[in-house]
Amino acid sequence: MTRRPPPASQPAPRSDATPHCRHFGTCGGCSLLDQPIAWQLHDKVAAAEALLAPVLGGLRIEFETPPQSPRHFRTRLLYPVRADRNGIPMVGIYEFHSHHVVRIEECRTQDVWLTELGLAMERVLRELRLEPYEPRGKRGTVKAIAARLAGGTGEVVASIITRPGAFPQGQAFADAVMKAAAALPQIRHERELVGVVHGISDRDDEFLLADRNVPLRGRDHVVDRRDGLQFRISAGSFYQVHVGAPTLLYAPGLKMCGDVRDQRVVDGYGGVGAFGLRLAKAGAAKVTIVEDNAAACRDATHNVTANGLTNVDVLEAQFTNAKFKNEPDLLVVDPPRSGLGEAGVKRVLAAKPKRLLYVACAADSLARDLTALTARGFKLTAMRLCDLFPHTEHVELLAMLQRA
Repeated sequence: MTRRPPPASQPAPRSDATPHCRHFGTCGGCSLLDQPIAWQLHDKVAAAEALLAPVLGGLRIEFETPPQSPRHFRTRLLYPVRADRNGIPMVGIYEFHSHHVVRIEECRTQDVWLTELGLAMERVLRELRLEPYEPRGKRGTVKAIAARLAGGTGEVVASIITRPGAFPQGQAFADAVMKAAAALPQIRHERELVGVVHGISDRDDEFLLADRNVPLRGRDHVVDRRDGLQFRISAGSFYQVHVGAPTLLYAPGLKMCGDVRDQRVVDGYGGVGAFGLRLAKAGAAKVTIVEDNAAACRDATHNVTANGLTNVDVLEAQFTNAKFKNEPDLLVVDPPRSGLGEAGVKRVLAAKPKRLLYVACAADSLARDLTALTARGFKLTAMRLCDLFPHTEHVELLAMLQRA
């Protein structure tokens, strides 16, 4: 990304406002840590506007520069486990464009307590002599460690991800991690490890996420409280990793949706109900959450009941062939990085929503999908960049469209 000074309306912070990290330059977790946040946002918006120019039609992308460089905002830890030169387990983050692991001792983007928990989990791996999985030779057991923090409550659930098969050390690992977590200092905010989960990956490659999750100790989920709502998030469910997502993403997203009172809403790719429940609380007459992940559907169903919402249904189905009632007043879609694709666009067109809120985590797939949608009767009315991934080149974008 090109360094350039921001416009006069977005002055750069003092140079000493940029965080410093001993791993910066080798660790692949962030690439722009040494740049003032105003410069980062200026370049991100400029790049997005250039890419999306054919569909923007002169519309400018809205954004907001934070007063200081964001730090320790990530609420999700995911470390591959590899053997060092002596065969001892080591955890960390991949180098840029590499599968070589950089052992992480500090991090300016991840929650401080999560970083300490990662080091504690590494010590337990070593004490129990657990063997890292080696994908080339298909040897070993442990592929990764993970942890999720609920920023509104401080609850944390940790995971150890292994290849399929027996894992007799699971209980010992869970007990040791629970004990180690209880001894960690409460550095900035109170944190509590509420459970340890065994994640099982059915893949024999370097993919780190689990296909199934089995509780070893305590709970297999955390409970978060945000915007007057309660959210249960299981180890296998998606949840935004920026602790400030309610302010950065959901508040402006709901503002773009406008008054939804007495309206019928469909929340596609709805996850645990992050958008859907907020829209129901805002007065929507009926909300249908569409999600194909079974764990997320269970969480969403629980969250509907826990929040006393009687106007929300959860439909477990792929969005592309989900059988929800067409012509909603508002359709929200929050697809993965690959975007809606041809099948998703086709389902949106068949749904004939009056308005469409597209939540995108990749500008290139958004550009492709918006080109298809605007060519078939939708008009782009607003777009906003939400900086959920500071110090990286990744972006989150909100696009509001209206059906002609």
